[in-house]
Amino acid sequence: MGSQLLARESQRFILRKGREMRFNWKTVILAALVSVACFRVGHAREIVLVVDSSASMNGQTSDRVRRIDAAKDAFIKVMPYLSEHQVGLVMFGHRTAANSEGCCSDIENVVPIGPFSSAGFSQAVLSMQPTGNTPLAKSLEVTRDMLLSRSKDTSKEVIVLTDGNDTCNGSPQQIAAQMSQLGINVRIHVVGFAIKPKEEDQLRRIAQACDGSYHTADNAAALGQALKDVITETTPPKGPLALNAIEKALAARLKDENPNVRISAATALKKRNAVAAVPMLVERIQDDVYSLGYGKTAALDAIQVLAPETVHSALIGALDSDNVYLRSWACAKLQEFGGPTSGAELNAVDKALVGQLADENPNPRIAAAKALHHRKVVAAVPFLIKRILDDTYSLGYGKNAAFAAVQELAATKVEETLLSAMESKNSYVRDWATNKLIGE
Repeated sequence: MGSQLLARESQRFILRKGREMRFNWKTVILAALVSVACFRVGHAREIVLVVDSSASMNGQTSDRVRRIDAAKDAFIKVMPYLSEHQVGLVMFGHRTAANSEGCCSDIENVVPIGPFSSAGFSQAVLSMQPTGNTPLAKSLEVTRDMLLSRSKDTSKEVIVLTDGNDTCNGSPQQIAAQMSQLGINVRIHVVGFAIKPKEEDQLRRIAQACDGSYHTADNAAALGQALKDVITETTPPKGPLALNAIEKALAARLKDENPNVRISAATALKKRNAVAAVPMLVERIQDDVYSLGYGKTAALDAIQVLAPETVHSALIGALDSDNVYLRSWACAKLQEFGGPTSGAELNAVDKALVGQLADENPNPRIAAAKALHHRKVVAAVPFLIKRILDDTYSLGYGKNAAFAAVQELAATKVEETLLSAMESKNSYVRDWATNKLIGE
């Protein structure tokens, strides 16, 4: 009873001193350390805090405090609630200037998952300096890789604090959806700090995709409360969704030898809102069975309704198929449903399409070049030029598709590219390049 009273008093002390002394960190940390020594919470979990230290965190909260200072204050104050957990800290945007080389890879596992150390945690938190971009998707990938090495039986909570959306052409909601399917007992919670209303949708979808909760805060006090609410939440992650008897039967028909049955099964699962069937629908998309694409398209339509965050990963996975028709189909669908186009760096979708430019079969090469052209992926120009210059030639169709893309995306490089292609070891490529150069 005495320790609980001391804990409450220390918390009051923290709040009082925070108001009186603003960000006198030594005082705040001292009070927090006293509280850590006395405080006890629920069952131990693994908690990874993914923290935004991008340049926008230099902005102010609703009560005119620098966002990064408000975040530091809030993290220090919730230290008592972390004391019995295994805690990790991932930081992004804290070292490399915004929109400079490497800014979208500026992610660091500052505190590896382990027993909570108040000294180490506070030191890491107080070192945050708002600097760069917001690579949310890649930060979740780093977190995912950390958690994959941990015990699957332990409850895991990922808490993302950010004041904006991904600025590196990533799809964090897609990564969150992937994490929910890994069977590692994880939830992702998101705290949107001083967030613009138009940016809330992406953050909500990240949380929804991995069984988590979404919170907003406009100042340090609200942020501290939101973090406390998430950390002290004791409801364990939900287990995998279950299919009922009818849905199990329908899911089994996704592998039927007759394409019409496969199509009907996928359509029925979509109508029944059978979210638990998503892994089977993804498997249907990625298997090597192909019949004019109708069955694949029905499964894709279902996934777009049931789990839109998994569409990209399902199609990218299909590019590894041994079936050349499926690889071509997947390229075409990524052209249609690939989402935002890459900026200076290739995102996951465009990187996958670039990979198909080197496919052993001309059809995926053509489909990939057309998709990159349609998506206007300027960052893919070097790879399209490489496709033009290689010695692979199949009636010129693949070269034509890549050439058309370069003509629109990098017109100034066309002549130089064709002159280089005229030096090819393949006489057909040399002839093709000569004809293109003279406009035939």
